[in-house]
Amino acid sequence: MDTNERILEELIAIRKLLTVFAQDKLDEFQASIKSKYLTTSQRQQMYDLFDGATSLKDIGATVGTSSEAVRQFAIALEKAGLVEYVQDGKTKFPKRVF
Repeated sequence: MDTNERILEELIAIRKLLTVFAQDKLDEFQASIKSKYLTTSQRQQMYDLFDGATSLKDIGATVGTSSEAVRQFAIALEKAGLVEYVQDGKTKFPKRVF
């Protein structure tokens, strides 16, 4: 096993430990996100579809709203640090950070 593989294994182990230690904080954070931003089933669906590969138009069609409504919601989440945009060629797609 080379050095890079050992480093990767160590980082994975550290991530697992941090996840276990921070589980209560993570649960609180997710509950906070839900109560502040994911206030409807439609918003929850949109957030779930922010995968970095699905367009605003496709998300809107899936949840039954306009791409403009999806864009506005994505902007609000981006300002809150919950969504980032991933570049795929000329197009940017929203992606959940958490």
